[in-house]
Amino acid sequence: LSVLDLSCGRGEILSALAADGCRVRGTHYRSDDYKLTDRSRLDLLASLPIDENVDLTKSLTYADESFDVIILSEVIEHLSNYITVISEAGRILIKGGHLILTTPNISRLHSRFHFFWTGTHKLIRRRVSWDTLPDQLYAFHINPVDFPFLHTLLHHAGLHIQRLGFTRFKIEHSYLLLLYPLYYLAAKLETSKQIENDLQKKGERDLFRWMLHPAMLASEQLLLIARKI
Repeated sequence: LSVLDLSCGRGEILSALAADGCRVRGTHYRSDDYKLTDRSRLDLLASLPIDENVDLTKSLTYADESFDVIILSEVIEHLSNYITVISEAGRILIKGGHLILTTPNISRLHSRFHFFWTGTHKLIRRRVSWDTLPDQLYAFHINPVDFPFLHTLLHHAGLHIQRLGFTRFKIEHSYLLLLYPLYYLAAKLETSKQIENDLQKKGERDLFRWMLHPAMLASEQLLLIARKI
């Protein structure tokens, strides 16, 4: 498989895939990336083909249908706009290729309740605050991912969600699952109102399916696999 890891950090994922026989390539945004400041942990990168200074909010230089797999792992929440990178992923994937995407899951129940009580999203990293310099914004979770919007962007890019994977779940939050019937009813009502055409109906039905998925409700990270159709 040919694999492109967009904003590949220290190269752990690419190194493991290369050891499995994949043809790999990665990108970096800036040489002073906060993940690249610890020089003692960067030995993996020396053996990997890395394209530098790649801004994921702009069009990519890779040819159409040139990769079997694209990885976006803990990346899009750092971008001021992730519309372009999702569209570009759809363009440069081969037909039948897969996008593997992970991002903090603000749709999990604990995050929903945190937002209800505090008005702030439950993020994995510290929120941006006044002490954050403008040129360091990319190092923070400045754009928590709204799943219904991401769901639409994937459709526009010709990508169909195949599955959601389970990630970390804190057992102390399991009591929130007792209210599942209420979540079901609320999601059903939200995705059933103002249906205007068959395409919208199909999309809302698919959205409802994933919003009620156990991995969506419980996992700290959203782990999504989509296939180009």
